[in-house]
Amino acid sequence: MFLYTIVPAEMILGGQDAVEYSYRPVHNAYIEGVSQNGKFTVSRLISTNPRDYLDPRYSPGQILN
Repeated sequence: MFLYTIVPAEMILGGQDAVEYSYRPVHNAYIEGVSQNGKFTVSRLISTNPRDYLDPRYSPGQILN
């Protein structure tokens, strides 16, 4: 769905809960994610090596300890 408007999205969709993202270094890359209850859930991978994106451990939604 696309909304073409000049009004800020917060006014239309309501306030979303703010999520605190953190970064973890992994080899020569960084993983962005959310820490909750001692577990780290991956949101995205930041890397310059295309091979890193093929590793299923770093795909969004995966849980790292």
